[in-house]
Amino acid sequence: MTGMASNSTSPLDILMWTIVGILYMVSFLGNGFIMVVQGHQWLQKRKMLPYDFLLISLSTSRFIVHLQSSLNYFLYIFSSETYMGSYKIFGYVVWIFFNLASVWADTWLNVFYCVKVANFTSCFFLWLKPRINRLVPRLFGMSVVISSIFSVPLVIDYLEQTRGGNLTVILPLNVSQNESHNTFIFSLQLTYTSITFCTSVIASTLLLVSLWKHTRNLKKSGLGGKDLNTQVHVNVIILLLSYVFFYLVFFIGLTLWVIDIIKISVDQILATSFPAAHSIILILTNPKLKAMAAHILHIRQRTS
Repeated sequence: MTGMASNSTSPLDILMWTIVGILYMVSFLGNGFIMVVQGHQWLQKRKMLPYDFLLISLSTSRFIVHLQSSLNYFLYIFSSETYMGSYKIFGYVVWIFFNLASVWADTWLNVFYCVKVANFTSCFFLWLKPRINRLVPRLFGMSVVISSIFSVPLVIDYLEQTRGGNLTVILPLNVSQNESHNTFIFSLQLTYTSITFCTSVIASTLLLVSLWKHTRNLKKSGLGGKDLNTQVHVNVIILLLSYVFFYLVFFIGLTLWVIDIIKISVDQILATSFPAAHSIILILTNPKLKAMAAHILHIRQRTS
């Protein structure tokens, strides 16, 4: 992401940056909560299932991206000399790597969830279902490595600009003066996002179709009103539709920004709304995370 307010800040800019700040805080708390709960479980059991591995990879990478972006923003404002040091190169590499990791973790998490939950009778699906536990972590690792290799030219170009005396900062939460380089960054991100967006939407659509058919069959058999799983499936369908909607908004926003149609501040809202909303969706669709969140909120309500 990019974006830092200019010297003349309008009330609309203040409103947009306030919304961005709120979305950042929601994403921080949501992904931080998932990271802590999943990490605590891993420390207790010393064992991590593929789904939990993808979930903690997603939440951790998003948390680090937001943390690095926020640190980058404050260093640029309050300590320009520190910011112009070697940290900016390190922060740039960190942001690229963990941003790619978050995108691919989200994608393979959707694929894993679809294969595990959906019921289809195709030969490929039946072949994939018992093998998905082994395949998904490997596919996730390969995706991150390959994407990182293709991102090396970005780092090299950035180092050349720095050595050449161009100290323009090209990092998240900062309005870059080098628009061509910045557009290249987001064009590359748009390419990855297009691939992962199509994959995630296909997986989510297949899962929605499977859940819808199962819910309809339960209602036709007369068990719909009595079976608690029916309501669970309906809730999951609603949450999945919400996920597809926010992902679609993010994808459209990124596309419009790359072709220079919308303002930076609008892009910030679109880009931060997806990880914030998705963290909430992940908590609500995971019984363990949902129960833990309800337990914490209940304790706070009783102590307040």
